Amino acid sequence: MTGKVLVICEKPSAAAKIAAALSAGRPNKREKHGVTYYEFSLDGKRFVVVPALGHLYTLKNTRPLHTYPMYDVEWVPIHEADRNAKRAEPFIRVIRELGKDATEFISACDYDIEGSVVAYNVLRFVCGNGAVQKAKRMKFSTLTAQELRKAYENLMPRLDFELIEAGLTRHELDWYWGMNLSKALSSAVETAEQRFVKLSAGRVQTPTLKILTEREREIEEFEPVPFWEIAVVLRIGKLKVKAQHERGRFWDKTEAERAYSSCHGHNARVTKIESRRYRRNPPTPFNLGDLQSEAYRCFGLSPIRTQQIAQDLYQAALISYPRTSSQKLPPVIGYAEIIEKLGKIGREYGRLAAMLLEQERLEPNQGKKEDPAHPAIFPTGEPPTDIRGAHLKVYDLIVRRFFSVFAPPAVVESTKLHLEIGGEPFKLSGRKILDPGWLEFYGKYASSEEVQLPDVKVGDVLKAEEWVLEEKQTQPPPRYNPASIIREMEAKHLGTKGTRGPILQTLYTRGYIAGEQIRVTELGKQVVKALAQYCPEILSEELTAKFELEMEAIQLGKKKREEVLEEAKRKLAEILEKFRLHEAEIGKKLGEAQRVARARSRVIGKCPRCGGDLRIVVSKRSKKRFAGCSNYPQCDFSLPLPQNGLLQPLEQVCPACQSPQVLVRRAGKRPYRFCLNPECPEKEKWRGK
Repeated sequence: MTGKVLVICEKPSAAAKIAAALSAGRPNKREKHGVTYYEFSLDGKRFVVVPALGHLYTLKNTRPLHTYPMYDVEWVPIHEADRNAKRAEPFIRVIRELGKDATEFISACDYDIEGSVVAYNVLRFVCGNGAVQKAKRMKFSTLTAQELRKAYENLMPRLDFELIEAGLTRHELDWYWGMNLSKALSSAVETAEQRFVKLSAGRVQTPTLKILTEREREIEEFEPVPFWEIAVVLRIGKLKVKAQHERGRFWDKTEAERAYSSCHGHNARVTKIESRRYRRNPPTPFNLGDLQSEAYRCFGLSPIRTQQIAQDLYQAALISYPRTSSQKLPPVIGYAEIIEKLGKIGREYGRLAAMLLEQERLEPNQGKKEDPAHPAIFPTGEPPTDIRGAHLKVYDLIVRRFFSVFAPPAVVESTKLHLEIGGEPFKLSGRKILDPGWLEFYGKYASSEEVQLPDVKVGDVLKAEEWVLEEKQTQPPPRYNPASIIREMEAKHLGTKGTRGPILQTLYTRGYIAGEQIRVTELGKQVVKALAQYCPEILSEELTAKFELEMEAIQLGKKKREEVLEEAKRKLAEILEKFRLHEAEIGKKLGEAQRVARARSRVIGKCPRCGGDLRIVVSKRSKKRFAGCSNYPQCDFSLPLPQNGLLQPLEQVCPACQSPQVLVRRAGKRPYRFCLNPECPEKEKWRGK
């Protein structure tokens, strides 16, 4: 043996796959201090493949954060900064011991900003600066054996320092912004009310909260305007259809009543038939934002849950790297080979794959967005052997989307029947799919409802059975949901593809927002209101987007980390100086809002025994939480509650038993509704399952 090569991987599951790929499936599995690693010989050298556990190092202030602003931070082992990260300590110890006599080093972490920072910190803090200078980089988009071997054969001769510098900048920038602004908010309440309240703000978090608050204000200030619509129900044979007045909305009641009076009692006569055929193009390949949006539409999965599931599928080598902004699939991934592999997974996939492979050529319908590091998300073709539930749903969605982008356009015929009823113009609109094209491949995930129209010709008279004059009102703009606010963040360059989901989750956890149709709480509104009044720069979308572009410039080698950080310090110092001038006023408003929010967040519903408020209570003796009556001790009614997760009261009662409900949010898992009634009939169904 001529040397020892230490290969740093991001996680244990990745280390297993990389070791198996590079050793042709014959690595020697070892264990030290409870950490599994792998050894084998390759190219006359001894290879040691060892995992990290994600980030093993994190930023921490070098002195207590008693005041603000403060910029004195350093990288420390994560278990020294977070007592919940003790599991990371043996990984650092094992890497240190295995790396002592290493002569070569390879970063084989995920090829993105975070993966690059994970490996860089391990190399410089555990293995030394010499390791950083010697290290090479594997670049891959899937954890399949074929691509991993190719990545090793085409090693980058040095670490990807541009990505590393951009990543280090992001971490420090977010620390400066998040810790200082959060400290400022908490200090303001402490100054005004001599009590500590944990509040948070952030470089991306706070502008996002502002967007949600602006929508909340639009909804609250919206004044509905009445309008009227006229419809006539027609019968043609066994088919019933509803024709709408050509005018659509009537804004004047008198005009609506006149038109209704004219058509009432009359049948419809077909005056004109318009038909057109058009091609509905296939969708573009998934990037992370598109996948999050579609998984929310199809399955109700939150963006952060979809992101976690996609990461699991990537770690299992079932899909390509998910944290990508690309909507393009390069030919180098091997379209036909992947489709052939997918066709062997099951009968339905086999049928669809065969149809695609019969085409003269395979050419994906691609979008405009690109990512320099990774292509769009695609299935690798590896068979899924042990996935179920939400993971299987998301995998099927990704496979069918991949099939769809290679399929031909759908051919749709739209038809409009123009009708005359009592001298008034009406219309009937229909849609018929002549050739499903890609819709067949996307299956149940495609929105392709047909609207059937009767087979009629000009001059035909259609029997009217019912005439309807309906008063309606204009509606306020819709609330954001988790998927739509992620799209808005992307459009405004707030955050990155990998951070938007976690930032949204933080807003829920802090109690600033609630609900799937996102509602800003009183606390969230007051945070935005106070900051907008005294230091609006904290809420600035433009300022946040500006720093995002500067970090991209670092990644492209056009800017230096130091100059971006110095600029951030100067800007933050200006903002915090303004904040400090109004600290007491801000603290008073936030303190009052926090008290109201805390009280409201504890009320779940009404006590069925005495009519008091059912509140979330934590037992002083057992430390367990339960729902107890506000009229205790006169009323001792109580109900059990889930012991894990964030509880959010819901305005809707249980549809099965009309009891109060709470939404239970757990880190990394899909939220679920919990009915407080232990005897709820729905719970019997759960127990049966």
